[in-house]
Amino acid sequence: MKKLILKPGDCFCSQNPMMLGKAINVVQKFWSKDNKSEYSHAGIMLDSETSFEALWTNRKQKFFEVYAGRKVLIGRHKNMTEEVFQRGWEGVKKHDGKMYAGHRLIFFFVPFMAKYLNLGLVVCSELVMKFLYKAGLVDYWKGWNPDDVADMIHNWRDWEVIFEDKL
Repeated sequence: MKKLILKPGDCFCSQNPMMLGKAINVVQKFWSKDNKSEYSHAGIMLDSETSFEALWTNRKQKFFEVYAGRKVLIGRHKNMTEEVFQRGWEGVKKHDGKMYAGHRLIFFFVPFMAKYLNLGLVVCSELVMKFLYKAGLVDYWKGWNPDDVADMIHNWRDWEVIFEDKL
């Protein structure tokens, strides 16, 4: 495989084979417009090797080490520049080190609840969308799930799929 060059602001979705990931996919598929849900986690690339994600604690990690052997989807918005990235990062960096808002997952059983009962706390996909919102690339960030992020990367005209396969 040739070297994958990632840039700040690239967004990714990943599969989670654990029970929580499978449960997330069941709920996402139930509400999905295309009746598909493959990815149950999402994150942001801060540079070519470091991701920022809402995990049990919102934090940075070594992307290629963590996701080696796992299927990922990586997308890039055509208007992502260093300046746009910095605006987005300024809008989400306050979440670094905070506890994961896992209690909010229950709201995704009825998506409008996740959209309106928020208080600024984020699950993984909302962290990605809040980053894009603060960057000025999307109009709303609350209530998005990882399947929504994957569908955006696959289907929206301003997005390019950089990679989709096992790392």
